[in-house]
Amino acid sequence: MGTIRRAYFKLRFGEGIRLNPVVAKAVYLGQSVRYSNLGRFRSLVIRAARNAPQGKRVALCCRIRDEARYLSEFIEYYLAAGIDHFFFYEKLSRDNFRDVLAPFIARGLVTLSESWPETTMSPSAECDCILRSINHFAWVGFIDADEFTVIKDGRSLGEFLADFDRYPAVALHWKIFGSNGHKTIPGGPVIEDYSRREKDPNMHVKCFVRPDLVANYRNSHSWYYRGMKRAVNELGRPVSGSVSFPPTALTAWINHYHHKSDQEYFEKAARKSIVDKGSMQFINRSLERHVVTEKTSNEIFDQSAVEYYLERCKRLSIEPRIPFYSIASSRATHGG
Repeated sequence: MGTIRRAYFKLRFGEGIRLNPVVAKAVYLGQSVRYSNLGRFRSLVIRAARNAPQGKRVALCCRIRDEARYLSEFIEYYLAAGIDHFFFYEKLSRDNFRDVLAPFIARGLVTLSESWPETTMSPSAECDCILRSINHFAWVGFIDADEFTVIKDGRSLGEFLADFDRYPAVALHWKIFGSNGHKTIPGGPVIEDYSRREKDPNMHVKCFVRPDLVANYRNSHSWYYRGMKRAVNELGRPVSGSVSFPPTALTAWINHYHHKSDQEYFEKAARKSIVDKGSMQFINRSLERHVVTEKTSNEIFDQSAVEYYLERCKRLSIEPRIPFYSIASSRATHGG
């Protein structure tokens, strides 16, 4: 145990420097001088953004690899939350993702780009999504398949984002969920199977961006914006880069089901990331991380995603399509 702890804290020391709030802000602002004002992709955005998007439609961009068992839940959740379209970018999957997505593609809800040709999926997948979205969607959320956005007052994502029209992006903090004690895949809905999380919100953010106002991709958590503008958090405070201090999750946040069961955790730990160069070098999952963080990632009981989904179904007057174990009791709790 001592060796594991030493390795973990050595890793955390390096991260501590990288995630220092002063350093993080200075690096992002320094980079923005260049990347907000120059670059081929910025020119492509400006050229494409000639017309205002019709209405207030919201799309999601999601990279997938062997996520088939979770895609139906993910899509149904976000349809209830008000998402109008999904862009999925797939690479190296060995599951039946095509079969799962086929009904949604037939309904015109999903655009699938499979076997993404680039060695790493980012930034080319995200940049492709931005150019596809300009003039069609007011907002695009860059969300992974294990991330479920929650709006506390039950509004749709479109209604929530409408309050931030004067900004280029809204950055929402994670709440990170643990294993709930599951050693193997439990088989039910993610948002019901995993109901325990870390006590406090995480400093990392994920963004919903105005596609016509971005300048360049930075990483999975942040962009550079035209005119050196910055994203804001739920309180309207500027966010510089991938992290924001102090983390805030009062009215909106993202439940990040990062761990899931031990089985899935170590399956993902054993394979090399294909997201981007930074992720390929960063040890996101490891035995050391598992041993230390598992003690803190199951502290608080939280079913906010279930509650939000059921509230959205109630407001839309639709039957829940996510097959909860105890749907009757859950609905009764919320007046369904």
